[in-house]
Formats: sequence, structure tokens, C-alpha cells
Amino acid sequence: MEYHEIRFLNSAAKASQWPDSELPEIIFAGRSNAGKSSLINSLTNRKNVAYAGKTPGKTKLLNFFEVDGKVIFTDAPGYGYASGGTRSVLSFSDILEPYFNERKQLKGMVLVLDARRIPNSDDLTMIEFARAVHLPVIAACVKCDKLSYSQQLKSIKQICETLNIAKSSAYAASNLNRTGIDKLREAIFRMAGIE
Repeated sequence: MEYHEIRFLNSAAKASQWPDSELPEIIFAGRSNAGKSSLINSLTNRKNVAYAGKTPGKTKLLNFFEVDGKVIFTDAPGYGYASGGTRSVLSFSDILEPYFNERKQLKGMVLVLDARRIPNSDDLTMIEFARAVHLPVIAACVKCDKLSYSQQLKSIKQICETLNIAKSSAYAASNLNRTGIDKLREAIFRMAGIE
């Protein structure tokens, strides 16, 4: 299944700015330099739907994108890097906690990870936001094109063990050569409850 119509809805710093919609939502979260915005662009077959800048740490709000009138992708603020210092997941808790706790149509989270890196404390904190509200999580292990197949297997195994998730919930993908993008897209649709 491919996406055809992608529409930016708005950016939100508080609940009153969330889109007025009943569509299922999937939140995309990850470190600032993990490739989160690039993944959203790859999934939607667009180049500039989500801003993917050369300087990590630009996204500071929740950004909402309607996809084919069926689902909303929510791009969360990237954590771990900011010009002049670092930003932890908790520094965005005033934006994230209400969204996780109050957004009834939120159906799952895609945690975007660099396949070459072991998840850190911020990644673990992010997944706890989801677990606290019993939200399904998919680990999108991007930049897998930079690893051999055996390295990919080893890395994904370590990522799953660190995050305490099933191997079936982790997907190797590449924004560069589009490896794994179709399978990841299908998994996201299933998580959103879309046929």
C-alpha cells in the first residue's frame, strides 16, 4: 500500500492546537539525528513533507500530517541534540505527556533509531511514555544501508534486547535505498487499524 495524498495540518505546542480530527494517529519519535523526518518523507514518497534539515534539533513542536485521509502522522520533537547543548525527552514532557495521555485516537508509536547505535536513556524514556498508556511500539531501525546484513541482524537483536521489545516489532529500513520501507509502511497501517 502506498500513500498518495499528504497534507500538513499544523504544528502544536499545546492541546488546544491539536487537529480537530477523529483519524487514527501514529507518533514518530527519535533522536534529532536519527532520520525521523527523512523516514516520514520516505514512507509518504515525498521529498519535503517533513522538514529534514542538515542541522539536527530543529523540530520543537508536534507536527501533524494527514495521510490519504486515513491516518495522521505526528512528528515529535527530536531529542538528544540542540545547538548550544542537549535536550532530553523530559525537556519536551510538557508537550508529550498531554499528547500521550489525552489523545484518544493515538494508536501507536514509531521509535526511529539509527541501526548503528544502541538505544540510550532518552530512547528508553520515550518508549516508557508509550508503555505508560499501553501503546504499541514499532522500532524503525534506519540507516541499515551502512551495515552488512550480519551487522544488521546483530544490531537489531541488541536494540530489541535493550528496549525489551519483540524482534517482530523491529524493522530494518533505509531512507537512502528504500530497503524495508514497504514492510514498515504495512506495519504502520496495521498498527493504525487500517485495512
